[in-house]
Amino acid sequence: MINKNLAGRCGHYCGACSIYRACEDGGELLKVMKTTCPPDRNLYCQGYQVVDKTCWPYNHCPRRACLEAKGLEFCYECMEFEQGGCEEWKELAEAHAKIGMDLGKNLLRIKSVGVERWLEEQAQKWRCPSCGKPISEEEKCYQCGVRLREDP
Repeated sequence: MINKNLAGRCGHYCGACSIYRACEDGGELLKVMKTTCPPDRNLYCQGYQVVDKTCWPYNHCPRRACLEAKGLEFCYECMEFEQGGCEEWKELAEAHAKIGMDLGKNLLRIKSVGVERWLEEQAQKWRCPSCGKPISEEEKCYQCGVRLREDP
């Protein structure tokens, strides 16, 4: 079953988010995230489409407020996206490119094939090549321990 809450409005796949994976999977990743979670944020998230005041990204994501103010669902609907995106989106996209997540390409794919199909594709992409379980943006699979890429 596809969880539409995992479609980040900026093109981020929330199913690979370290916070989401820690909350969903528990284990070692949850312990790691608890040590790095800033004290002013809750270590809780069920996906970007259901962000409320208790969730990690609530006060952490200026794109959420921007899209809500403009009455848009995704960044690709904004005129600024057609011109390369706003500065905040560009910074986010650059950071995610380092971990293999192309937010611009993701947004165009959502626009092209729809959210459900994109989510299916992302769920397959963000799986451990060793154990087949969902993985986060981290450098290793916290289910089986295999290295996914070198440390940043």
